[in-house]
Amino acid sequence: MTQLATTTIHARQPAHPSRWPRRLPYLAAAWSLAYGAVALAWTMSGRGFPLGENDPEAAMSLLQGLPADTGAPLFAAVALAGAGVGLLMARVRHVPATGRYAALGFGAATAFAWLLLVPDTRVLALVGYLPMAIAVAPFDAELRDSFADAIDGVILNHAAVLVGGFLWAATTVVFARRTAGACEHCGRGAGTPGWMTRTSARRWGRSAVGVAVAVPALYALTRWVWVAGIPMGIDESLHEDGMASGDLWAGAWLGTFGLVGGVLTLGLVQRWGEVFPAWMLGLRGRRVPVKLAVVPAAFVAVIVTSGGIGLVKAGLSDGAIRLNWTEWAAIGPALLWPLWGVALAVATYAYYVRRRGQCTACGKDDEPLSPPQAVTTGERP
Repeated sequence: MTQLATTTIHARQPAHPSRWPRRLPYLAAAWSLAYGAVALAWTMSGRGFPLGENDPEAAMSLLQGLPADTGAPLFAAVALAGAGVGLLMARVRHVPATGRYAALGFGAATAFAWLLLVPDTRVLALVGYLPMAIAVAPFDAELRDSFADAIDGVILNHAAVLVGGFLWAATTVVFARRTAGACEHCGRGAGTPGWMTRTSARRWGRSAVGVAVAVPALYALTRWVWVAGIPMGIDESLHEDGMASGDLWAGAWLGTFGLVGGVLTLGLVQRWGEVFPAWMLGLRGRRVPVKLAVVPAAFVAVIVTSGGIGLVKAGLSDGAIRLNWTEWAAIGPALLWPLWGVALAVATYAYYVRRRGQCTACGKDDEPLSPPQAVTTGERP
């Protein structure tokens, strides 16, 4: 009898532990020094600060109206202080509890500010419309010009602070691990908390995935109902104007982008998110690299959260969120975006916990590895 061939999947680990945990504080310090020097130039010259009162399209930015003579020196002070703190984090191995908490508080606050408070919805919009621009722009000069105009000083600044924010988030985590006596690479110490095991992470990761899929699905549903000609949850005159100008199609595209992201989010708890499925020729049966899922998901989680905060800010611009039965869809689904971003971050971390395996630096593991699984490829011997 002919039997289907199977491929045994084994987890692969690098031969030597990475040196990135030791390098991260230096990189965070270097970034802070460079950005601080730029901010100091804004302060000394009185020109160049791209945010706040100098940003004409800051309606959804938390920094709207920030005076340049306040914002520039504030950014310079925070960044230059970060250069010093980063070097201390790189060099210090033993620190008193007070100093440790102070450093951790600075690192966490800095990462939070650079990642979530300074960027706004324009980063998310640019990323969301990028696939459309790549597909259509070669044939549409107006779209090319519009996309080029969107990449201005504000966007470049947002890109820079996102890099710094991720560096500071990773640096703070590494410092917290090291000063707590845990492994810098994986964070494991004397014991692994019950909620951090693979079994527990699978459970709470599924709940997070459910939220991270439902929110963009609701947003996409409302936008596609609009372009189908149904003014559900929106003022009829606004719907007519949006249909006439074509603006509603932009929302439908962004909703589709979010829906595709929601489908990919399912991979964080599905088998095809761990092993490439059979239809992916050349890759089928191979393990999905952990970073291939974690890195883009973490990036999207951040820009969705920061963009969602901007949408909530816009919704509160009149002092209250005005939601009613006739206009709920215009702002209602977007107000859930911070929840979407946080849920995606939690789901991504759960995926990482389940997939990280035995640490190559300390040799510890959360729980015994399950036996290798056989994946049917459909090929005959």
